[in-house]
Amino acid sequence: MKYEIRPLTNEHAAEASAVVQESFLGLAAPDWHPDARRVFLEATAPELLQQRLTKMPFAAGAFSEAGIAGVILMPERNLLGLLFVRPRCLRLGIGRALWQSARAHIEARFPEVNTVELNATPYAVPFYKSVGFVPISSVFERDGQRAVRMACWLPARVLGASLL
Repeated sequence: MKYEIRPLTNEHAAEASAVVQESFLGLAAPDWHPDARRVFLEATAPELLQQRLTKMPFAAGAFSEAGIAGVILMPERNLLGLLFVRPRCLRLGIGRALWQSARAHIEARFPEVNTVELNATPYAVPFYKSVGFVPISSVFERDGQRAVRMACWLPARVLGASLL
């Protein structure tokens, strides 16, 4: 599958929401309490996503001929909020490409950021480890959501700073 990583705009909110919700329901939701699932789906509805897209330091999608195959949203420059790939598009390098794009953006635009953190569903932990994140907590549950806190250090700056 050919795809191109491009910024998400307000016009993409409905399709980006569909990608997030399809992937969440198909892969992560079974680990969550039903109330937590409902809250997540409400928070990622097109209307709310549209309100937040332009305020994020980084929001991108993997666009293919068939539409958006994956999305990444960073509500803060050191926080990866959402990274979802349509289930039928998994294992094609889309998640990795989205993270690499976000990381390059953060490194170029926000050089003071040394660490990016996220809360990963237990299902997603192996993926995040494969792209350089490490667990900094065990599995925890908060408000019915199961997650593992993870962090990725941006080595070019961390190593450079330690040599000074």
